[in-house]
Amino acid sequence: MANAIKELPAILLIDIFKSYGVGDNKIDALKQINLEIKKGEFLALCGPSGSGKSTLLNILSGLDQPTAGTNLFLNKALNELNENQLSMIRSQHLGFIFQFFNLIPVLSAFDNVFYPLILNGLYSKKIAKELTLHYLDSVGLYELYDRKPGQLSGGQQQRVAIARALANQPNVVVADEPTGNLDLATGEAILDLLMKINQDIGTTFIISTHSTQLKDRAKRVIEIKDGELIHDSVI
Repeated sequence: MANAIKELPAILLIDIFKSYGVGDNKIDALKQINLEIKKGEFLALCGPSGSGKSTLLNILSGLDQPTAGTNLFLNKALNELNENQLSMIRSQHLGFIFQFFNLIPVLSAFDNVFYPLILNGLYSKKIAKELTLHYLDSVGLYELYDRKPGQLSGGQQQRVAIARALANQPNVVVADEPTGNLDLATGEAILDLLMKINQDIGTTFIISTHSTQLKDRAKRVIEIKDGELIHDSVI
């Protein structure tokens, strides 16, 4: 039984549709999306602006609900859960990395990672401190733990955001253009770090990107256009 549970996919989307508006104003953002993402995958989600990438990320992470279809996350149907249950799933099993870092400017690197752990109520202060220092160290920022975002480079700020996403030890990390606000060399370094974490820990990464760097290096590439999946490199 334990082995069977271990083999379940991280995410399974079945006939997902997402529409906005009604009548002549109706927009079909996603059209019959079927997608299985296995645990431990490193997946790049590619497509032009307006293709449906962000909508798909929001649905698979439970931030939005589909108009129709089934969204299974770790074998739980997210479209059948209430908002409290969804919040619990996200706090325990999901990490998020954003293009513009979304760090709190008045807090140090340490506190930007530490306080979300405390607010989630999952760890004692002692354990939260240990996790914070461990993950800041894992992204190469242990010695800069007391610096505020304004005292860090863009790449260093993104490393803090990565530490924050990893600190609650999530099963899945969802990243929306994580290198889009960085120069080429810094973007490469961040990509190297994400791939190393994937290899060392086995965290599942789903990354929305325009970057050819990531598209060329990801283990799996999904392309979406006009709300439809048009390419999957594993098929």
